[in-house]
Amino acid sequence: MSWPMIAKALRDLRWTSFWYALGLVISIVLLSSFYPTLEQEREQFEQILQQYPEFLFRIFGIDPERASLTSFAGFMHTETFGFLWPATAIIFVILSGAAVVAQEIERGTADFWLSVPVSRTRLLLSKQVALLTSILFVVLTSTVALALSSRGFGGELTARGFTQLTIALTCFLVSFAGLATLASAMASERSKAAGLVGGVILFMYLAWVVAGLSEEVAWLRYLSLLTAYDPLAAMLGQLPWYKPALHLIVGLGAGIAALFVFSRRDLLT
Repeated sequence: MSWPMIAKALRDLRWTSFWYALGLVISIVLLSSFYPTLEQEREQFEQILQQYPEFLFRIFGIDPERASLTSFAGFMHTETFGFLWPATAIIFVILSGAAVVAQEIERGTADFWLSVPVSRTRLLLSKQVALLTSILFVVLTSTVALALSSRGFGGELTARGFTQLTIALTCFLVSFAGLATLASAMASERSKAAGLVGGVILFMYLAWVVAGLSEEVAWLRYLSLLTAYDPLAAMLGQLPWYKPALHLIVGLGAGIAALFVFSRRDLLT
């Protein structure tokens, strides 16, 4: 790695990371503030929840069999971590990851970047470390906001739950960060790299939704990384270890592949 390059990459990401993290923190706090009201009208909210069609739950990334407003964890899963948080965080990861190589080529700064007396592998690895640091910043600010909201609005999450949620969210984003950096290592334009990863994620999302609607095509869930995304189990302290491990393996594998591709790529093509 190159520490000066890591520092430069962090400077480039600092405001993007800050604004995405701030937006997620605000949404978590605002939605958490409705939990005391739900506590007072729990039965009415549960009856309304039961009226929603299964398809609607699936679209918003929620397993209808586990959808619940009877606990703080269930409420935050339904309102935030089931769809809103991952959708927003994935956009941040895609845009940031797609820029690591492709944006240098697009801006015409690749020659200057490569003129640094450091190997290509170390250059890209430095940017990947900076991206990982930004991911940790976004995740930790969100979980800290959740912890404070839980304490302030009568939630009952445990330290184990917060720890598992932090691990689950981090590994989830790492998987897509790896795919984004791999696409960036192959593309010459940031938009093409982002579009490629966006298309893959859209396919995974549709596969996850359809798999949950019919037993006949349930096998499609194995084609989606969203199947292993389980923030509710994490908040309850019951997250199976293999789920974040799967995300981490995909992310690291794609990240290593990006290093291999970039180290052998002709940037003029």
